[in-house]
Amino acid sequence: MYGAQSRTTRYQLSKTLFSSMLNVNAQVGSHFLKMISLMEQLETLGCKLRKELSQDFILQSLPDSFSPFIVNFNMNKIDCDLHEMLNMLIDYQNQIDSGKNQGFVLVVGKSNEKKGKWNNKSKKKPFAPKGGVTKPREKAKAL
Repeated sequence: MYGAQSRTTRYQLSKTLFSSMLNVNAQVGSHFLKMISLMEQLETLGCKLRKELSQDFILQSLPDSFSPFIVNFNMNKIDCDLHEMLNMLIDYQNQIDSGKNQGFVLVVGKSNEKKGKWNNKSKKKPFAPKGGVTKPREKAKAL
């Protein structure tokens, strides 16, 4: 009888955790703390989540404006606990907010120009005389 109640509670908690999404204008700190609370409640019911999985749930709940942070976090394989991650996310959100107030725009796109030292051929001018007729070279006279 009690097992069914805890199973239902665990299901509802996990459903809430999996479907949690941060609203674009909301603060990341309160959202993060709500998710940690859900994870702790799951742990009291015997469903322990590893640190990496907990971090993945939090990162997946963030809006697209946090995608540079997520890429950086995963590419650099940052090893931190959840409280350090919270501080990093708050700092990142403050940077985003300060950028909006100052009018900065982050532009990400693909350039048609290729980079590298071998693509300078088209920019170089050919080495040839300009206009006029050149004199043919005189052959050395044999003695």
